[in-house]
Amino acid sequence: MGKDESNMATAVTTAPEESRGGKPVSDPPRSSSMAVYKPGEGYATRLGLMVVVLAYVVFAARQWYYNWVFIPKTLRTIGLGFLMDWTESYRTGVQWAGTVAIAAAGLLAGYFYIYIKRESAEFLIKTDTELGKVTWPKISPWFKADTQVWGATYVVLIVIALLTVFVFGIDIVLKRLADWMFYGK
Repeated sequence: MGKDESNMATAVTTAPEESRGGKPVSDPPRSSSMAVYKPGEGYATRLGLMVVVLAYVVFAARQWYYNWVFIPKTLRTIGLGFLMDWTESYRTGVQWAGTVAIAAAGLLAGYFYIYIKRESAEFLIKTDTELGKVTWPKISPWFKADTQVWGATYVVLIVIALLTVFVFGIDIVLKRLADWMFYGK
């Protein structure tokens, strides 16, 4: 085997981590621990997931704002109701402080896991790259009644409608059964 063939065999069998003089290849150092990991990459996937996080945060903050009263009810149940003998201004303060804290914590956690944390950001970047490789069908042929996709679409819509009616029916039956068994209605 010649020298070139030997180098070629070594290059093929060498793992990428060992390609820099035996030192593991790593990402370039970041200037700050809170810097965005690979900014500009995975834009659509990261932004889409951040919108989902925003929806969950809005829901959680709204739930706290309108339903935080479970805390006083629980404390009264276990005999610690005197801790909740506050004036109305304290109650409003707890209501708003909890809402703001949930919103801030949720958005910061979402931002951290989507944009800063290396593993999750890399996963989203790879997901975005893979979605870019997909050949997305054009919409215009779908709406012609003689295409195969249109026929399959009808089947899917009919099955979904039937499953919706079935699950709704089961839900009604179980609700009525539970009301009869537990509440005597």
